[in-house]
Amino acid sequence: MMFKEIFENLSSPILYYVDKSGNSIFRNYSITGLTGCLYKTTIPKANAGKALEYRFMLDGYLKLAYILIPVILYVIFIHVKFSFFGLLFFELLWLLLVNACRLYCASLYRDFLVHTFGKFEYVKFNPNIPQQKKDEFASFFRSKIIIIGIVVLLFFLPAFVMQYTMKLTLNAKRNFAQMVKLADVYFLIYPKSQKIYDMRAYAKAMQRDYKGSLSDYKKVLDLSGSNFGKQDYVRFANLLFMQKKVTTPTDAVDVFNEYVTKKDLSVLENSQMLWIKSIFKVENNIPEGIIQEYNDLIDSLDSKDTDNQFYISSDKAYILYLMGEYASALETYNILISYAQSNSEKYAKQLKSLYAERGFTKQRMGDNAGASLDFAMSQIPTAEISSYEPSYTNQEFVVDKF
Repeated sequence: MMFKEIFENLSSPILYYVDKSGNSIFRNYSITGLTGCLYKTTIPKANAGKALEYRFMLDGYLKLAYILIPVILYVIFIHVKFSFFGLLFFELLWLLLVNACRLYCASLYRDFLVHTFGKFEYVKFNPNIPQQKKDEFASFFRSKIIIIGIVVLLFFLPAFVMQYTMKLTLNAKRNFAQMVKLADVYFLIYPKSQKIYDMRAYAKAMQRDYKGSLSDYKKVLDLSGSNFGKQDYVRFANLLFMQKKVTTPTDAVDVFNEYVTKKDLSVLENSQMLWIKSIFKVENNIPEGIIQEYNDLIDSLDSKDTDNQFYISSDKAYILYLMGEYASALETYNILISYAQSNSEKYAKQLKSLYAERGFTKQRMGDNAGASLDFAMSQIPTAEISSYEPSYTNQEFVVDKF
């Protein structure tokens, strides 16, 4: 019932009437409850007209506020970090500002009525009009709402066209300069989009604008907040690559760590991030702290989480080999193989790889006989065994599909 009352008050254009008892009643700015200001006298039409003229003036200012407030808030909103709570904040701010303007107009109108006609009594504003007329008012008001909805839809429709055009420009035409320009225009008009930041970062990288690409990767990682998704693997890998291009590998690791700590990561995601960083540090000859980080991650696991302990320790052994720490790698492989043998049904596939990797470790240490035995135990065909040696390829920019 309250919603119906609010709807009728908002849709009705009637602002003044004289009831059967000769009382003059002006409509105030309330949308529910006591919405009328009653004077127990019949106010001459000329005087009532002056009050209505003042009301029309206030309504004009209020309509202007209804337009400007959402426009200004929208412009601010598209230039700040997007989040659900941010969206909720701006919606609440919009409601507060609109209602503040309405209350201010109500105060001005009340003061005008008191100054012009004296004190009044708050009553229900209920003009005696036919139901047909009320239905006409409601129908007209609904039409206004629909028109506003269509205008909003038409405003956002080009966003989808621009997104498709940017994707086509990037993938089919490979016109990176045009894609960047389109993205710049998009961000001037519409809310921030993670996908478009990713596309623009890629386009800038292809133009060798490494600073611009790095900036976009930082922005998109900030935009996603503490959430971590599949796309973030590419973003973090390219963050390392771009920061290295712009400054140094050491700075790249520091920036990488800064953004990783902002994310809520599972154990698997943590280990994968550590793997990406470790390969990068090995490639760039900054091995300090790698093994300590693996030890810290393993120590942080629940004692019953044997699966993750096993897999992360396998990564650690692999990295030790890449670092040239063969004695430590061999020690770790011995422990892993012993554990995998006692759980051979569960780790049969991993056991093959571990034997081969330990074989290469022994080979590096000059134990060719031990290496040959491990290669045989792995049951990997001789022609394929070389592909199991721990290795890495130098990092390159990761091109994702859009």
